[in-house]
Amino acid sequence: MRLVWLVGALALVSPMIAHADTAPWAAGVSDEQKTQAKALLDAGNALLLEKKYVEALDKYTAAVAVWDHPAIRFNMVRCLIQLGRNLEAAENLDRSLKYGAAPLEETVYNEALAYQKLLATQIGDIAISCTQPGVILTLDGQPLATCPAQETRRVLAGPHQIVGNKAGLLPKTVELVVIGGKSSDASITLDPLEKGATIVHRWPTYVPWAVFGGGFAVAAAGGVLAVLGNNDMKTYDKFVDDRCTGNCTPEQLADVAHLKSGGELKGGLGLGLAITGGVAVATGAVMLYLNRGRTVYPEVAPAAGGGMTISLGGSF
Repeated sequence: MRLVWLVGALALVSPMIAHADTAPWAAGVSDEQKTQAKALLDAGNALLLEKKYVEALDKYTAAVAVWDHPAIRFNMVRCLIQLGRNLEAAENLDRSLKYGAAPLEETVYNEALAYQKLLATQIGDIAISCTQPGVILTLDGQPLATCPAQETRRVLAGPHQIVGNKAGLLPKTVELVVIGGKSSDASITLDPLEKGATIVHRWPTYVPWAVFGGGFAVAAAGGVLAVLGNNDMKTYDKFVDDRCTGNCTPEQLADVAHLKSGGELKGGLGLGLAITGGVAVATGAVMLYLNRGRTVYPEVAPAAGGGMTISLGGSF
């Protein structure tokens, strides 16, 4: 049923073209051009009926190059829709309907209006603006404009990506989801590299402080032990002075011998801890110096196959 209708619709195109001498879409077109366009149209129609859409589209494209008749261009729309090239189909449909119903047979015009409603749900617009001079914009990876600019593009419904890029500024990517029949707006403003800068450290910031503070704690503990050991030794020496006028025998000092051994042990441990803590404090101080903040700025570099990549670079 569809094939019979299509044959009838295609068959009506030729007589309409033949009787369009005074129509605005025929102004300035010679009889020779009309004959040539008619031959290409007929060849395209035959291919279209055979569902050879690519070949038919080539014939129609050649025909409109000779005579841009709305009926021929509408047959291009038929092919483009079959090929899934709906954006191109919508653009050609607008041109086919430029003069309204006059250039088309009624059933063909009604079909064109039905296609227009269908495509309207699958296509939307993106309005893009930018004011920064020299910023280069791309839409879905294709060149769009160099700012300052205001651009409107018709696109298929769905996700789209706008990228702005300029040396010395942070690249910006805007993701949009376009709804069929609706318009989406995007204003692109790039930020200076400094805004994307980060402060990095050789180690996590707590590590040098932990070493530095830990060294102080160990040194302090060593100092406490050294003081305690010294006190024990002083107490032991006092017992010796009180009990002995000369050399004391071990038996005389047996009950206070632990003060001497404890004092010596505490003194030795205290000295060792103090030295270890001092080394740790010095190490922590060096680490604090080496771990001072380093400002890193993004660097934009071209990527293979187009687009860009962002790397990081900076100095202390």
